Amino acid sequence: MSVQHPHSGRLQDRFRPGSSGQLAVVFSQVRVPAGRFGLERLFAATRHGCLFLNDTENGWYLGLERDIDAAIDRAVSTAAPGRIIYYGSSMGGTAALATGLRRRDGTVHAFGAELRPGRPGSQSARYGVPPDDSRFPDFSGFDAPTADGNFHLYYGLFDGTDAANAAYAAQHMPQASLHGLSSSHAAHDHLYSLNVIRRLITTFNRDPAVELAAKHLVYPGGMTDAAMFGAAQEAFSAGDHVPPGRLAAAPGFARNPGIRLLHAEALGRAGDQAGMIVALGNLDHAIETHDIWGKLPKRWRKQIPLRRVEALVALGRCSEAREALAQTCKRFPVDENMRKLSQALDLALGDVPGPIDPPC
Repeated sequence: MSVQHPHSGRLQDRFRPGSSGQLAVVFSQVRVPAGRFGLERLFAATRHGCLFLNDTENGWYLGLERDIDAAIDRAVSTAAPGRIIYYGSSMGGTAALATGLRRRDGTVHAFGAELRPGRPGSQSARYGVPPDDSRFPDFSGFDAPTADGNFHLYYGLFDGTDAANAAYAAQHMPQASLHGLSSSHAAHDHLYSLNVIRRLITTFNRDPAVELAAKHLVYPGGMTDAAMFGAAQEAFSAGDHVPPGRLAAAPGFARNPGIRLLHAEALGRAGDQAGMIVALGNLDHAIETHDIWGKLPKRWRKQIPLRRVEALVALGRCSEAREALAQTCKRFPVDENMRKLSQALDLALGDVPGPIDPPC
């Protein structure tokens, strides 16, 4: 029987007892509504005692340390676990890491955790966390490991923000087990689809590095690629000029579709819309025919052909755009943005706008 503790403030929690002798403290990601908890269904398949936490205002759990500790202390008092695991993705990953390092009483598994607040292009900046927020932990100041010596950081190095955070972790947190992945920011979803997550969380006794290597998910370019890509992505997100040629000449260009996507965007910003269209088309083909890239989450993969459609529209090539959109609709689930784009193209071409189910 689970017990929920709603609060008058931002934090909500729900405790579910278990029989494994382990307590998983699971932090929700952004956009999980009040009364619900991220990853709850995932952990329902385990025997662990679970404490689910949610910052209902998407505030990166900043300033909630007292409430978080009170909820954990209640769960520990009830469950008397032999082991505690702090777990989360994105906003939840940041909170899991901060809590585990602050308390020093368990293992951490943090996916896509932001280590610096409010950086250009980051999720925390999108949700209003300023870069000088004094409540954000100084992760460079943690100079000792968790109680059992284990904290795992997972970053999808096809995402510029994740790459920047991974490079920061490599420099400032050498005591971490740092896993650079051939994946996007939605690496947790990606790993779940490949059955890695279930194998990890069932007992939390498997070596993540072994599981990731078995699925060929370990990024081959290391932190050198991550540092370059992360810095370039932050500069681009801040509105700075990023030379397309510098990206195309980077050693990671051939092995990282995220760098190739940034290169296409840089071409467009430099005024070469035609070059952007070609680059996006080549990248889309490379992703769909690649053994690893072709298994990335669909919402990440479909952004490439949709950006190509938008670039075609910007050049007035609406007939090509509509055909490209029709092909995209056949490959990926149709969302509201795709419907609106289809209707706009119908109008531009003098056709009566209509639904795109069947596609376009």
